[in-house]
Amino acid sequence: MKPGFVPALGTPFDQQGKFIKESYQKQIDDQIRAGAVAILCMGSMGIQPYIATSEYPKVAQAAVEAAAGRVPVFVGAMDTSICRAKDRMAAMEDLDIAGFVFTTPFYYSMTYDQVINYYKAVAAATKHKILMYDLAVVTQTKITYPMVLQLLREVPNLAGIKSADLQMFRKLKLNPDVPDDFIMVYSGLDTFDIAYKWGITNQLDGMLSCTPANTGKLFKAMEAGDFTAAAKYLDNITSLRDVFVANDLWPSFTASMNMLGYEGDFGPDYVSPIKPQSYEAVRAELVRIGEL
Repeated sequence: MKPGFVPALGTPFDQQGKFIKESYQKQIDDQIRAGAVAILCMGSMGIQPYIATSEYPKVAQAAVEAAAGRVPVFVGAMDTSICRAKDRMAAMEDLDIAGFVFTTPFYYSMTYDQVINYYKAVAAATKHKILMYDLAVVTQTKITYPMVLQLLREVPNLAGIKSADLQMFRKLKLNPDVPDDFIMVYSGLDTFDIAYKWGITNQLDGMLSCTPANTGKLFKAMEAGDFTAAAKYLDNITSLRDVFVANDLWPSFTASMNMLGYEGDFGPDYVSPIKPQSYEAVRAELVRIGEL
């Protein structure tokens, strides 16, 4: 994968929980025009665990169609067990994707051996590459450096990992036994510019899906070595995130996506509509940082 950013796409649905294909494909086109080097379909910001089984393969198919070979498409297939993850993969196995992405199972925490068993089983069930997704704040289980090394030895189609753990990435970068093409996608939004200086040049976050203008400028600045400008654009993105958090994340995210021209609801189906004062706060911040 080329150096650059990978947006964790938002997934739009109507009030009946039906996927809005046209809105999704417009988002993907805008991200590719902004410079995305790959896309993550149905990650955590893409409300992957909340999507109805009937809509799941439709989202992945729409992403493949919209990307049209311009960038790799990665698809989240995480779930709470091996059998459920296999069901998700089976519905999308024939799609032209770059790989499936898996967190550890969520709901219960896991032991070391259980993590190894899980990734070996899901990897063996697909012809596609797989990527690990380190999201301990949600899953209650941290993917560790020794786990990655063991799975690299035992899982031929393990292609990479997404994590915010810079120290683990440093160890992987310095380990001569880790293949040069092993993908390391950094998800620590607040330190994208620092990670880039360390040579971690593939970066991903859900906030990139609603900040294409700033994200494109951020990565162009980092590529040019202008880290003063890069810091300004990264500060814009994190400032918008902080506005979301202060005004209820999911309705704020939906409001921002709607303002940017993407129809639909982008949060879990139990989320209340955004309050008027919060809507104005989100709009004002989008204007201030140059997204509107």
